[in-house]
Order: sequence, then structure tokens, then C-alpha cells
Amino acid sequence: MIFVRTALAMGLVAVGVSAASAQGIIAPGAGPINRSMAGASTAAPIEFGSSYWNPANLSGLERDEFLLGSELIIPSTHFTTNLPAGAINGVVPTQGRYGVSRSDSGVIPNLATGLAFKLTPESRMTLGLGIFGFVGGNVNFQGNPSIPILSGYQPPGRFGVGSIYANASFLSINPMASYQVNDRLSIGGGPVITSGTMSLSPAFFAPGPRQADGILPTFPAATNSRQFWGGGFQLGTLYQAESWNFGFSYKSPVWQERWGFNAVNPNLTNRRIGVQAQLPAIYSWGVAYKGFEKALIDVDLRYLDYANAALFGQSVRDGGLGWNSVFALAIGGQYALTDRVTLRAGYLFNTNPIPTPATLFNVQLPGIIQHTLSFGASYKLTEDITVTSAWVHGFRNAIQGDIVEETGAFTKIDSQLDSIVLGLNVQFGARRKKALPSAALAADPALGPGPAFEAFEAPATAAAPTIPPPATAAAPTAPAPQ
Repeated sequence: MIFVRTALAMGLVAVGVSAASAQGIIAPGAGPINRSMAGASTAAPIEFGSSYWNPANLSGLERDEFLLGSELIIPSTHFTTNLPAGAINGVVPTQGRYGVSRSDSGVIPNLATGLAFKLTPESRMTLGLGIFGFVGGNVNFQGNPSIPILSGYQPPGRFGVGSIYANASFLSINPMASYQVNDRLSIGGGPVITSGTMSLSPAFFAPGPRQADGILPTFPAATNSRQFWGGGFQLGTLYQAESWNFGFSYKSPVWQERWGFNAVNPNLTNRRIGVQAQLPAIYSWGVAYKGFEKALIDVDLRYLDYANAALFGQSVRDGGLGWNSVFALAIGGQYALTDRVTLRAGYLFNTNPIPTPATLFNVQLPGIIQHTLSFGASYKLTEDITVTSAWVHGFRNAIQGDIVEETGAFTKIDSQLDSIVLGLNVQFGARRKKALPSAALAADPALGPGPAFEAFEAPATAAAPTIPPPATAAAPTAPAPQ
């Protein structure tokens, strides 16, 4: 039966984790300030979170800094299937079935924390360590006998797999260093280490023994696993001119160890299953304008190379997900409303990595959000401590694909998200030197015609009063001898 081949194909390739963010499965930013600007930061070193996209930004920070940020992500994802009467060989099902299931995903936590510092105030090297939520989320579709695919396996009326579940949480651990070549150019880099867990049920990538009627395979649960590790590297550069900044960074593919699970067959005998995956290489370009008195605007362009990443880029025929590579455009800005209050906003657009024909095969991986809007505000509690809150909204997007072998049958995924982000930025140490604008150079020719460093201000010392020399009495004039 042709339908059998369709279901088997779905079983072979429908693998993944849920995406709780845009840009496919990769989080678009880190920390409340960076997230409130939609992740636009490749050329805007305004705080530690900007190092998520460009490690060279460490050299552009005003002072040594510590970031502690948390995020609560609230996704809303639906899976719709339709199977008209007689769709399969014109015979079954005897009556059409249509249904919508909402994923019970709950609230997903995320983390962004890190530290940037110099060993000595005069050093050209800035060191840093960031721990960021890189990939995370879940889907949890309840089984329902009236919804195709989510129904149980009861032929000839039902050929479903029951409930569908996926959960993933991966952190990126980024030791970084940035070297200030001169007063305008900085270069940075370091390793990218990922660590996380994943659970999948059913494990569509590992079909097992066939059902009792011999028509379709069974699928085990990929839930018994351990922490999985991966590694890569990142490089970046930042050029700071008078009113403009330019940045570029490259994140290599993150090569993952094989995701392995202890599973069981239907008769409860042991079985070892696994899948090989790779996170995509990412190229980021950024330009920022800082010529305004109290404002800054940054524009980032990114390319996420899913098409050449193991599992994601492999074709459906070869057991992969068939994802396309993604372009993303992020625009973010900030405005200092007062000495203590700063307002921020951002917009992110990215292309959809999942092609329409692969809709059915990505039910556990709905990374389809394309438009994201964000707002945030910071308040300086002291000169050293800033508290920031942000709200992020990913607008609902949907994709729909036909099941070619079944006339009129289709599957549809739609998803949106909201995030609440809170955090603290704590600065410490001496304020770093910065390039002076041309106006200051013109006002003080002694600074020279080229780029100059802003000198640290020494405390003013009162001029010593001029004390006149003590008056000397004129010697008495002796009377002339008579």
C-alpha cells in the first residue's frame, strides 16, 4: 500500500528537537540588552552579551564587566493534519478525519552569563568566559484517536504513532580573548564547547521490528541518554572609526558526538540507537552608527549554513531533515533617555529553513518563526550596576505540505513565542581609553592629527599659592665721618 511507504518514510527521517527561537534552532541573542536589540551586536560592543556574536567586542567594552541574565520562553505550537475519506487508494479511511493538536510545551528557561576582564589596566588583551543558552525547547503533542498521525496504530482505520514528544537543552561555553591591535582595530576568538541533553519519543530515526500485522515498523523512545558534548571555534574582528563601527565574526560548525540512547524493542529486549548531528557554521557581518549624541544603531546580516550541517542538511531520502541554509537580518538600537534610563528596540527577520515538502518530517523541529520584535529598558542602580528587562515576540508563522501519495491529505505546523528577559550588568575597574572624535582633536592640536587615545583624567590639584620673598630691611646708613 502506498500509504505504508509514506508512513515508513516519515519514520525514517522525522527527527529533531523543538526550536524555541528564530533562525532555526540557534538562539538569536544572549542576555537582556542583546535580546532587546534583536541580537544586533556584531559591531556594537555596548555590553558583554554582544560577545555572543563577536568575541572581538570584548576590547570595545567601557570597563571590565559581569553579566547575569535569565529568560523565560513561552512557545505556542500547533500541529494540524487532514486525511479525507478515501485518500488512500480511494478506499480508506471510510470517513475523513481532521484535527489540531497544541503542544503542551510549558515555560522554557534560558541562561546568559559571563565575565570580561583585563589582567592589568594597561593590557591590550581582554579575557572572557561566556555561558549561553544555544539550543533549547520542546514539543509535546498529545495522542488523539481523531487526529491523523497522532492516533494510535489500529488498521485499517488508524495508522498513527500516538503522542509525539521532543525536549532539548544545549549550553554553549565560550572561553574568549580579544586583542586590541591599535586604538581602532581589535581581533578576538576562542573555542566553542557545547553540552546538553536531548529526548525524543518516538525515535523516528530508528524504526524497529514491524507491528504485529507486519505492515509498519515500530519506533522506540530515545529518552535514556546522558550529557552530549560538541566542539568548534569562533573568530571575530571589530573596527571602530569616529562615528561608525564595523564587525565580522565566524562560528565554525559545532561537531557533535553521536547522540546515543538506550532503547528497547516492543518485547522489552535492549537496543542501542543513535544519530549523528552537527550545528551549522555561522557568518555574521555588522555595521553600527554611533554619531548621534545619545543613540546607537546596529545592523547585522547573518548566514547560518544548515544545508551543509550533518542531519539538518541531509536530504529526506538520505535520512536527514532537508533544511535550507538561512539568511537573517537584525536591526537594533538604543537611546539614552536620561543619565540612568536607556531604551532599546530591535527587529529580526530570517528566512525559513524548512521547505514546504518536508513539513511532515519536522513535526519535532518546528523552527519556522521568521519575524521577531523586541523591546527593552535599562536602569542604572549605581554607576556600576545596571538592571535590564526585555520582551521578545516571535510572530506566528505556519507552513503546510501535502502528503503526495494521499489525495487531499496535508500536514501543517504553526508556531509563535513570547519571551521575558531579565538581567544585571555589573561593571568594575577603571574606565578604558577610547578614540577621541575629530572635534576634540581640532580643539587641542597637541593631541596630533591622527587617532588618539583619551587620557585618564587625573584629579585636579590646586595651584600652590605664590609666596613673595620675605622683605629684607634696608641696612641703616652709617653717618658720614665728621
